[in-house]
Amino acid sequence: MSGEKAKEKRIRRVNVLALLFITVCACAVSYLAGHMWFQIIFTCLLFGLMAVLGFAKTGLGFMAVYLICHLWLQINLNLGLRFPSPMTFSFIIELVPILMPVYLLVQAPSGKLTAGLRQLPLPTRVTLTVIVILRFMPSVMAEFADVKDAMRIRGFLRSPFQVLRHPLNTMEYVIVPMVFRSLIIADELASSCIVRGIENPCKKQGYYLNQMHPGDGVLMAGALIITVLFAVL
Repeated sequence: MSGEKAKEKRIRRVNVLALLFITVCACAVSYLAGHMWFQIIFTCLLFGLMAVLGFAKTGLGFMAVYLICHLWLQINLNLGLRFPSPMTFSFIIELVPILMPVYLLVQAPSGKLTAGLRQLPLPTRVTLTVIVILRFMPSVMAEFADVKDAMRIRGFLRSPFQVLRHPLNTMEYVIVPMVFRSLIIADELASSCIVRGIENPCKKQGYYLNQMHPGDGVLMAGALIITVLFAVL
């Protein structure tokens, strides 16, 4: 419990706009980097940021997927294999560096995320759409973990062989509860927005101030410099 509180305390210190800026830089490096090693170095730096903020375990998971896809892609290209598709590995390689700062952005408190996005010159509808997307996906993933635990307790996930032997049954046991839970989550989010006065046209005030600190400026400046260097070289 103390570890979770430490993580929450660290992520609260980071400005949401700084995390959003790093996400944009990750998109630029992922698609504009002139060399593969530039993207690898940038991904390692993102892992370091996740470790500093207390999400080292999750960062290791991202790095494992990233490196495995890189290795498997090189094997496919060297041996001329067509299965699994090299395009799939390329897509994952481009996507992982973007998902790492997005994960940090999602871990920020929803109130702080709302306060940070309100500071941007964006229409209210766009801001609400972004907030709902960023808060909906973690809720769905948490529900999926609960469904997976329930399936394991009931003996539906005894082994990978059983899953491969009955793929349709496994998909049914996952999709049906996830669809109903997603509908419930969407209804709860809508009710929460209405209770908090989202329909009121007046200017909203939040609990979080989301002020910029020197550390946030260092993060943003470092991300910008690295992005420009990797995109130009």
